[in-house]
Amino acid sequence: MLLLLRYALILFPAVSTAYMLPLEQSGQLAFYTLVLLAIAEISRTWLPGRAQNLAAAAEMLFVTWLSLQTEGMMFACHYSTLTAYMLKERSGLRWFLLALQAMLLNVSLTAHPDMELKLTANLLLATGALLLYGWAETGDRKRELEQVYDELRSKAYELDAARRRLVEYAGKVEQLAQTEERTRISHEIHDDLGHKLIRLKMMLEAIIRISPGQPDKGMEMTRIVRDQLTEAMETLRRTVRRMKPPAEEGQSFSLKRLIEDFAADPQLQIRCEIAGMPRPLYPSLEIVLYRNAQEAVTNALRHGQATEVLIELSFEESNVSMTVSNNGMLPVSAAMGRGLGLSGMEERTRLVGGELRIQTDGRFAVTTLVPTPGAQ
Repeated sequence: MLLLLRYALILFPAVSTAYMLPLEQSGQLAFYTLVLLAIAEISRTWLPGRAQNLAAAAEMLFVTWLSLQTEGMMFACHYSTLTAYMLKERSGLRWFLLALQAMLLNVSLTAHPDMELKLTANLLLATGALLLYGWAETGDRKRELEQVYDELRSKAYELDAARRRLVEYAGKVEQLAQTEERTRISHEIHDDLGHKLIRLKMMLEAIIRISPGQPDKGMEMTRIVRDQLTEAMETLRRTVRRMKPPAEEGQSFSLKRLIEDFAADPQLQIRCEIAGMPRPLYPSLEIVLYRNAQEAVTNALRHGQATEVLIELSFEESNVSMTVSNNGMLPVSAAMGRGLGLSGMEERTRLVGGELRIQTDGRFAVTTLVPTPGAQ
């Protein structure tokens, strides 16, 4: 488009001038016009950036000379040269070339006594320069914005990859910890309880052999076996107790504990409904659900002045969803901004590969959707 404008601003003044010249001078004007087109094309395709500025200056001088020779409309070719450097040159040289062209334009118009024409030509030059300058600046801003967008998109991809690696690493760490704990428990059962059971089995076999001939000794050994079985059962109980975390630790991030804490407020009714088949979750997922429910209930009391809160927990095949709704006041606009609370909920949910949804139809509700282990 710009290239067509540049050549049109050369051809249109040349054709207009040809109608004003005698027929015998038209061939010479056509030759000069072709030379001017050749300068423009060579400058565009063959010359490097700085050399194009020299070519633009040479083109201005040539147009000025041609305008003085023809006394027609050839001075308008200056506007074609204007498009050659105003869009490409970014340094202060651009304004030097513009000042030079303004001076040469007025030199080209010396043969025209009409002051109105001279004023119009200068206004057109100034207007064209401003428009081209704005076009160039807009193009620069667009390229900068595209570069920033590309960088942000690249960072987003890196953050998403880092999040996936973090989730994968957390799963591996948790799996490794479980494997180490199982290994420790198996060694403890094998080394302590296993040896005791083997010894008791051997003693029972001895009792079977000696009981017919030595009933008193057999009875004594039976009592020993009974006492050792009691010790073995106590060892088994200790092992099971070590496998089970303390009650307060297991309940520290449970929804039941959360409901009990908020139930102390007499002005709030809080209920929990569970759908699907409940199953154990990774501690990381339990913490996310607990913290999001805690934040949602707190926001319902603080911002919505709610009196009823419903927590709906749904166990599906590949994910678990938790919706916390309340009967409080709805926000003014559905497109409300995310404060620190909602931003924290969203960040926690994304960290484990989940999604946070907000609904404002009828009741304000926040849904936390997290994938369960092994779901793809």
